[in-house]
Amino acid sequence: MIRLSLLLFSFGASIALAQQQPTLPATPAMDSSAAEPQVSRMLFSSAMVNKAEWRPLTGEERWRIYWRRTYFTPGVIFRTFGPATGSHLSDEPPQWGQGAEGYFRRAGNRFARFTMRDTMEAAGAAAIGHDVRYIKCDCTGFFPRFGHALAMGFVTLDRNGKYAPAYARYGAAFGAEFIGNTWMPSGYRDKSEAFRGVGIQIAYGSLFNVVREFMPARKK
Repeated sequence: MIRLSLLLFSFGASIALAQQQPTLPATPAMDSSAAEPQVSRMLFSSAMVNKAEWRPLTGEERWRIYWRRTYFTPGVIFRTFGPATGSHLSDEPPQWGQGAEGYFRRAGNRFARFTMRDTMEAAGAAAIGHDVRYIKCDCTGFFPRFGHALAMGFVTLDRNGKYAPAYARYGAAFGAEFIGNTWMPSGYRDKSEAFRGVGIQIAYGSLFNVVREFMPARKK
């Protein structure tokens, strides 16, 4: 069930992202002296941009961000095994038992839900022209920046660079959790479990946003 769901949503994303047309020329290639720091930064910051430097994403950039964010950043490990550890310690669901098998079933469950969420958000955002990156605040001071980081869990920039509700993100979070409930044991398939999962996604997304906001600005 998990593999089938991932394949279906990956196929859907490939269609939507393939239809996304670049609105601006691709960014010129960096010189070799800047390449290594940039690769390191992208590994740990996933995808973020300063508001003053924002421009619409091309289709190729969307693909790169999707693969990196979903499979190849340290955050993937954190958001997978963090909730899985909590569920394992509280023995939820009890039908999955304890030991290594039970733990990795819980980790697989959470990984599948986050992967579906990322895939659906990438496809939906491409279709409506919304950005999937974290947009750093152009403000100063701890509290304004902290508030901006939390707010960015619910808004994004549209194709015109204006803030708009992150509809693709909302729909993806709820869709992933309700679909994920289909492979859960009895007693863990109701709406409350889905809403609990959405809460987990919001909490981890907010934490990552705070980290991104306070990372040092990119050197030009």
